[in-house]
Amino acid sequence: MTDMHVVMWIAVAVMFGLFLIEAVYSLFIKRDGHYSGWDTFANLAVAFGYMISSLTIGAMITVFLLPFYHLSPLRFSMDEWWHWALMFVVNDFFFYWSHRASHKLNFMWASHAVHHNSDKLNLGTGMRNSWVGLAIDWVFFIPIVMLGFHPVLLFALIPLASGWDYLCHTPYVGKLPVLDWIFNTPSNHRMHHEKASGYHYANLGGALIIWDRLFGTYAKEEKTPEYGVEPMPARPRNPFYLEFYLWGALIRDTARWVRSVFRGEKRELPSA
Repeated sequence: MTDMHVVMWIAVAVMFGLFLIEAVYSLFIKRDGHYSGWDTFANLAVAFGYMISSLTIGAMITVFLLPFYHLSPLRFSMDEWWHWALMFVVNDFFFYWSHRASHKLNFMWASHAVHHNSDKLNLGTGMRNSWVGLAIDWVFFIPIVMLGFHPVLLFALIPLASGWDYLCHTPYVGKLPVLDWIFNTPSNHRMHHEKASGYHYANLGGALIIWDRLFGTYAKEEKTPEYGVEPMPARPRNPFYLEFYLWGALIRDTARWVRSVFRGEKRELPSA
């Protein structure tokens, strides 16, 4: 087992433990509706598939990134603490742009939508990620490794960086006046999951919210959000449907466009 896998399994264990604590607190103590049985089942099923796919795809991507790393004359020894801090910030910067693209480009949104298509927001939702998104997002890692950061060390860092984003999915932490200005926090991230039009394009940072403030995508939490997407998925209990229903629609639209081209009909190309 590689160091990358060890770090990932430790991160998974910590995340799952915190999820269990929050779920028990919500379901049996507070009974406040932040969790429901079927939604939690869907979250866990999606999370299980994500763990398997990310280990497999992540290992492949590490190999794919090595040639880019060797092409670059830049190198960070990672012997200094600030090398790791810099890699964390650089990774978060490119995560912002990857995340922003995932909400703008249909073929990326088809994968990322599973993270948003629940009407709940809790640590279970935080584990609800795309099984195939990493196979698309990996291109955003290329500039990071070409800046001199080794792919293996980058993929060891990513579970830790993802852990911060994961903790931002709790409904039980209110506003944090100082931290909310600099970091992605539960208050900031709740607005990102707001169902109303426009909010999905806001608060896209992973650990830092400064990118949103710099690039004009910040939204302050000023109301109790309503979570989900529009329209909501027709089969909210089926993890395979939740993962791929938008891919089905995208493929059908593309197939119709291809047929129309061969028939000589004028039809706009489906948007990316």
